[in-house]
Amino acid sequence: MAPSQLVGQTLGHYRILEQIGAGGMGVVYRAHDERLDRDVALKVLPPSAIADEAHRKRFRKEALTLSKLNHPNIATVHDFDTQGETDFLVMEYVVGVTLAEKVLAGALPEAEILSLGIRIADTLREMHEQGVIHRDLKPGNIMVTPKGQVKLLDFGLARLVRKSDAAIAETLTELSQLTGTLPYMAPEQLRGQLADARSDIYALGAALYEMATGRRLFTATAAPQLAADILHKPAPSPRELMPGLSRELEHVILKCLEVGICLTHQTTIPSMWGWKTILGT
Repeated sequence: MAPSQLVGQTLGHYRILEQIGAGGMGVVYRAHDERLDRDVALKVLPPSAIADEAHRKRFRKEALTLSKLNHPNIATVHDFDTQGETDFLVMEYVVGVTLAEKVLAGALPEAEILSLGIRIADTLREMHEQGVIHRDLKPGNIMVTPKGQVKLLDFGLARLVRKSDAAIAETLTELSQLTGTLPYMAPEQLRGQLADARSDIYALGAALYEMATGRRLFTATAAPQLAADILHKPAPSPRELMPGLSRELEHVILKCLEVGICLTHQTTIPSMWGWKTILGT
């Protein structure tokens, strides 16, 4: 069934009200839970992926991954079910705007960058401690509520870090595939290496850079040139674009983006890279 045809239909006990988002990993609707009398976000695979068992397996894995996470800055998963041939994931419905929408108007105030950045970093720390790597962190997957709360969304590419033989075989398969959104992919992802917690840190740095400057880290529009820039160019100084930016915040951003840190250090989150100094605590 086409995405537009689902509006007005019922999956399980969820009545679909409107489409609110779409992408390669699924179509998201606002739906009403008829049992608990609340609105939820209901995600289904796009029509092109329904017959693809690999996509369906990845979709089920997203539900499993989310079910293992319990954090106020991660959208809560309520349910996962199948009706006919339609798999659907039911999550907390979050009201707000994405970080991508917020930066359309330009750079954010430094105080807001610090507030949002610390919340995102704290969420990543919790995920990594639970063995979950997001692998597609970007401003479009970070929702900000009217009260300023952060909610991380879209775990369709997330990976559980496990040690079983099956997990190792799956990891070897993933090495031959590029997973992520190009402007926010760490160099090791572009080289075909396995993404780990440090890849999420790089994506955090790219998001912070965008929040601080109002523009992407690298601005090439052609994919080959953009990939080459990520692989071979040093990160431009945020303060060259925004002279009023504090040196401490620039330090944090560049540390997140530093290839040597990303590839060689074992740190899971840049907690010691200046957050307390910046906040003056």
